[in-house]
Amino acid sequence: MLRSSRPDPEVRRLLLQLLPARGPSLRRTGPDSARRRWRLAVKAFGSREPVEAVIDRTVPGPGRAVRIRAYVPAGGPGPRPVLAWFHGGGFVLGDLYTAGALCRALANRTGAVVVAVRYRLAPEHPLEDGRADCLAAVSWLAAHAGELGGDPARLAVGGDSAGGGIAALVAQDCARRRLPLAAQVLVYPATDLTGSHSSASERMPGLFTPEWMAWLRAQISRVSDLSDPLASALSTPDLRGGAPAIVLTAGFDPLRDEGLAYAARLRAAGVPVRALHYPGQIHGFVSFDRILAGARDGLDRLGRHVSGAFAGSLEPATETDLPPGRDVDKLLWLNPAQRWHELKVAALVACSLVESRRHRTERELCP
Repeated sequence: MLRSSRPDPEVRRLLLQLLPARGPSLRRTGPDSARRRWRLAVKAFGSREPVEAVIDRTVPGPGRAVRIRAYVPAGGPGPRPVLAWFHGGGFVLGDLYTAGALCRALANRTGAVVVAVRYRLAPEHPLEDGRADCLAAVSWLAAHAGELGGDPARLAVGGDSAGGGIAALVAQDCARRRLPLAAQVLVYPATDLTGSHSSASERMPGLFTPEWMAWLRAQISRVSDLSDPLASALSTPDLRGGAPAIVLTAGFDPLRDEGLAYAARLRAAGVPVRALHYPGQIHGFVSFDRILAGARDGLDRLGRHVSGAFAGSLEPATETDLPPGRDVDKLLWLNPAQRWHELKVAALVACSLVESRRHRTERELCP
């Protein structure tokens, strides 16, 4: 099943709660404002689990230093596997902060050092600059992961949304350079920037609407050609020799079909693929683990399969029609923890609305 007849109940509840918090028209939204809104969404919906240590570094990049942030989970001594992570945000939004919630969760579930990479974004920079930053970070980790307590012989790459598309391209580059990777972890990856797949034109519920897609494409098009085959992992003709892949997709997601198509292409090329498909979820749902049981289920599954890949035992399979989550069958409206999370989300959204109106009033008084 590509998608359910309608989103999961918990998703519908979330979307209803978000109706009063609609932001200003995208026609009046610049990159800085959109980035603040995305930071708020991650802060409101994603938990930030404690880890043993957080290490900030800069590493050599293409004519500039690249910032990375390593999340080290608690555990015994010894070098740990390393997962380089590239954040989502449509190649325009996101930073080390917005990557933090997902990286912390993956570090705790895999026992790996998860390293977030701050790559350059559009419209200030073309897409190839961001990819070059991510490639430079992975090259550095392959030689220096030990400085972060990691094992360079057990190195994987991953990302969500735009970052998933970058991770797919980085994995392709590593295969060409014969740099071995334990896995490529692709969470609803953007593998076709031409927008030619059917799901890209379907009207989807959630934060990633057609209007948002059009706005993001407009920002990127100011500095990059979206039809450039080098920008889309699906355009690569030969995918043989790629790292084992874990590909997670959602039913109500404009990127659904290109994620599924890339998983199929990898399988056809002989690459082991573990596919996880949630037909009732929306784009970005894994980042909303504070309030979506499906997100918690997705993180748990990702953790198990990434751990298996690091151990060399990833089992190729397809998990379809996945449930929203083990605890979704409980009466969520009677779950005190769920109610407390939703109250915190409501408070954050209310504060954001007040702040947005204050900024708008200041602009009107001081044009």
